[in-house]
Amino acid sequence: MQLRMSLGRVFAVFFALGSATAHGTADAQTVDDVARRGACSTSGLEGISAQLAEAQRCLRPGAFVRFAPHPGVTLSSSRVHPYLQASARDALHAAAARGSLRINSAFRTLADQYVLYHSGGCGLAARTGQSNHQTGRAVDVGNYSAMRSALEAAGCTWLGSRDPVHFDCPGTDRRSDAVLAFQRLWNVNHPEDRIAEDGAYGPITESRLARTPAAGFARDGCGCEPGCDGDVVVNAECERAACEGGLVCTEEGGARCVDPACPATGTEASCTGEGVRRVCEDGIAREESCPDGCAEGVCVDASDPCAGVTGPRCLDGGTLGVCGEDGLDVTMTCAAGCVGAPGGAACASGGEVVDAGSGADGGVPAGDAALGEGVDGGASGFAPTSVHGGCSAGGAPGGAGLAGMVVLLGLVRRRRG
Repeated sequence: MQLRMSLGRVFAVFFALGSATAHGTADAQTVDDVARRGACSTSGLEGISAQLAEAQRCLRPGAFVRFAPHPGVTLSSSRVHPYLQASARDALHAAAARGSLRINSAFRTLADQYVLYHSGGCGLAARTGQSNHQTGRAVDVGNYSAMRSALEAAGCTWLGSRDPVHFDCPGTDRRSDAVLAFQRLWNVNHPEDRIAEDGAYGPITESRLARTPAAGFARDGCGCEPGCDGDVVVNAECERAACEGGLVCTEEGGARCVDPACPATGTEASCTGEGVRRVCEDGIAREESCPDGCAEGVCVDASDPCAGVTGPRCLDGGTLGVCGEDGLDVTMTCAAGCVGAPGGAACASGGEVVDAGSGADGGVPAGDAALGEGVDGGASGFAPTSVHGGCSAGGAPGGAGLAGMVVLLGLVRRRRG
């Protein structure tokens, strides 16, 4: 299954290469390696952080947005991720209309928060998974003293002297999105070691985050090409659902689970047993009970055996009828039984027609009594269309039975005349 590549991955590679050269981070192979340096800095995480930021944007298209570049907004570092919830962005822009804002930190990825917390160099860093910076509504403002009143007027809350640079702006608690973005990114790159995509930060998620490559993964987490992974359906959001109950995955008509007894698309009906009808609609089967029996994929109506049918059909195991536009035209008894399927029906091979009659008045016109005679004068029923003695689904009578069908159709025309 081919995964889509986003600009986030391109930027991730670019930042990772630049970081390795400028900051000497080539030896920092994992997120935990960066944290063990003991510095209160996210330097070296440019690759994985760019991927995680893009993955979180994919979770909330239109809700998790860029706030810079924008007049009156300056980022203090290239490592500041310019993303916030749309409501927080609007508040920030409203404050920027009253003065210049210098933003030291805004959105932080899960990898950023892991390093800041576990490095031991940042006294105010919240535990991984618990920071409001992960939710996309918190900003750290370098010139907080000058801009505090403008930010508060725009609806942002100052955290106070314990963390004077920090403001929480309008928005909802979406800290779990940062966790979910990482879990999804991990699973896309480690299908053999999948973890729960539940947005809950715990020991399992933390252990994978610790050994995540600081330069970023080979595949981004922005989405998947819908398709089948064996009998598992993968959708565009990379969610996976196993086909159960005997169903199989197909990509015909869109990746989904279908009944292998049905065509993947279209509608088909068949009789699966006496009094049972199976209807397939676009790969999904349902069974219907036919109290009066099932014939050629249609439930028989004892009061109207030609309901919904025209042409020859088996009325029961030993009776063949021809249904016209106005109902039953002709019936006959087949000595060897009647065989039929959607598209055709006939008396079984080797059986004589015992009697025949008009559905309208029960009589048979003179000269037509030998309804089962073939062209060679031998008695037979309607001949099968299979060398095995059966009747194919769409077959027409053949051999000696062809003459019988001609006579039968003659009866129908005579009756209508």
